[in-house]
Amino acid sequence: FCLSRGLGDVYKRQQLDRKNMTFKISVVMPVYNAEKELNAAIDSIINQSLGFENIELIIVDDCSTDNSRNIISDYANEYDNIVPVFLDENSGLPGKPRSLGIKYASADYISFLDSDDEYLKEGLENLYNTILTQDSDFVIGSHIINLDGDKVKVKFLQSDERLVNLNPLESQEIFDSLSLNYFVAPWGKIFKKELILDNNISFPEDTLCEDTYFYFKALINSKKISVLPNTQVYMYNTFEHKKTAIHGHDIKKFNRFLKGMYNVNDLLEPVKLSQHVTIGENIGSLLLIFSNLDKSHKMYAVKEIYKFEKHLNCKIDIHRREIAVLNNKVLNKQFKQAIFISKLYTSLYNNQTIKNLYRKFNIRKNN
Repeated sequence: FCLSRGLGDVYKRQQLDRKNMTFKISVVMPVYNAEKELNAAIDSIINQSLGFENIELIIVDDCSTDNSRNIISDYANEYDNIVPVFLDENSGLPGKPRSLGIKYASADYISFLDSDDEYLKEGLENLYNTILTQDSDFVIGSHIINLDGDKVKVKFLQSDERLVNLNPLESQEIFDSLSLNYFVAPWGKIFKKELILDNNISFPEDTLCEDTYFYFKALINSKKISVLPNTQVYMYNTFEHKKTAIHGHDIKKFNRFLKGMYNVNDLLEPVKLSQHVTIGENIGSLLLIFSNLDKSHKMYAVKEIYKFEKHLNCKIDIHRREIAVLNNKVLNKQFKQAIFISKLYTSLYNNQTIKNLYRKFNIRKNN
């Protein structure tokens, strides 16, 4: 149960004040217990070069138990274009808050922001100008990864061009290039609301991998997308204390992520292009969750991974060698060996220094 005493009146008051307000972009931000980073996230939107008066910020609080609701309420009282939505019960996953935010969005274009991240000052302006001039279905900007203060720029598509326009279903090569994990997050992009509404695109509310599902449903319904390979629009923060939905590593998270992967597979099944890249990327994430499970759940989990991979109609492409080694043990039904290897990976991954070095290595290898 979630207490929201007095906060519902903020939303009602704003509905009266906002009747004659029009915006260029609606930014949707789900929040759950984000009091440490929330001010920075909201301030990054207020300080956008596009002009905050042109932005509608919809903040959907998923029944936070810390001070997040009070922070949101204070900002909403100060700015009429901040729309607070307070859920009465915690959904446990980001899908419902994001989909609810879409329903409240009044602008013709929608962007997403995570509550512990930030948009760079010219980020939304770069995205908005691109989608207007190119008439794209959606635009993907690059980003910076902040690893506890060590910032690494991400470069997309191995391209030196400022702008790349693509038909995502034109060829297997293009589809593969857009299927890597660092493309699928909803943030750092701008979407035509028309694309989302006309194709009934939303985030599944009962699974993980919901961002992958949303991204690919948008992708396969788009005729033209624009990519800004070298224009960083977003700051993705990874702090030592940051705990995301994926990094919870319990059996419930494992089952939700696996269910999400089945959903993505079913979504892409009718597409006449192989989904080997995205499935390979997500198998890596699933194996990470598996590696960190309690030992009492590992035999069940490894057999479920095996069953999923045998269900696929494509060969999986896993680029990271250490993940490929573990996955080969799974595919060969060497389950005990897979569990043993996963223990080694867990001891390494849970060392923060090693984890950050590993992340930086993989980021730089792909740039």
